Amino acid sequence: MAKDIKFLVDDLEKSFLEGKGAAASTIAFSLANRSPIWTGTFNRSWKVQKNTPVAPTKPRDESGSASFTRTAFSRVAKREPVIKTKLSEILYVGNETEYAGFVINEEPSRYDGRMYQQSFQEQYNTTPIPNQPDWYDVYLLGDYLFQDLEKGFQSAGFVSGATFTYG
Repeated sequence: MAKDIKFLVDDLEKSFLEGKGAAASTIAFSLANRSPIWTGTFNRSWKVQKNTPVAPTKPRDESGSASFTRTAFSRVAKREPVIKTKLSEILYVGNETEYAGFVINEEPSRYDGRMYQQSFQEQYNTTPIPNQPDWYDVYLLGDYLFQDLEKGFQSAGFVSGATFTYG
């Protein structure tokens, strides 16, 4: 039996909020699996947080290997739980490492003043996907971000490319 239209707004809001939370979780998981790996700290530090941006305060864990390579073992990033929100609440996806700005090529290294792109070209065995210094921009400006948004909203029942008409 069809539902009464009086439930439409509440049902859409509920589905949208589920999709928003699922999309944020999917984006954080995707970034964790695309980001470079040295010690593993950065790729395991993507977080979803409600109402305030993720603060970059976590120090690098030096216990990992400097020649860390992307293997099945290194893909230990966990999917962030879906955070429930209200329409007025914002979800932020960010990396909590203190050097996050360096790895996305926005800030110089606090150690030697070089940008990530310079380090990428010179010496480090870095492993972003795609394996290029602007990996983060490729994610944001290419199709990857939109694909992750779509996955999140599809998990809440939305259909890609759907059109609706009124009789």
